[in-house]
Amino acid sequence: MNEKKINRYSIVELIDIIKNETDKILSEKAELELKSRDLTEKQLKKFNNDYEKFKKFQLERKDKPLTTEEWLTFFFLPFFTPRPKWRTNDHFTESEFKRFEKYGFQRKSKEASKVKLFGILFWISVIIVIILAERLYGK
Repeated sequence: MNEKKINRYSIVELIDIIKNETDKILSEKAELELKSRDLTEKQLKKFNNDYEKFKKFQLERKDKPLTTEEWLTFFFLPFFTPRPKWRTNDHFTESEFKRFEKYGFQRKSKEASKVKLFGILFWISVIIVIILAERLYGK
C-alpha cells in the first residue's frame, strides 16, 4: 500500500504526525505543511480540539469488541472472501486484520483470530456432516 503524500493529509492527521511521529523528517515535513496552510490562531485551536477528540475516540475504540456484523463476517466467511473481480490481491479478512493492527485494535484482532478459527472449524464440520449423511442415507 502506498502512503499518501504529505499535502494530502488532513490537518488533524498532520497534528497527529507532529505530536507522535518518531521519524523526524516526516514530522518536519508535517510541520512545514501545516504552516503552509496559513491557519489563524483560532482555527489552529479548533483543530487541536478536534485532534484531542480524535485521540480520545481512537483510545476508546482500541478496547471495543468486534461488532456483531464483524463477528458474523469472520465466522461465516473465513476463507470465502467477498471481493470484486478487479481487486484480485484484496483478501477481505486479511485486509481487516491489517486494519486492526494498523490502528491498534488489539482486542478486535485477537477476537477476529478466534472467530476465524471457529468459522473454519464450523465449515469443516459442515463438510464432514454432509459426507457422512451422503454415505449413510445417500444409497
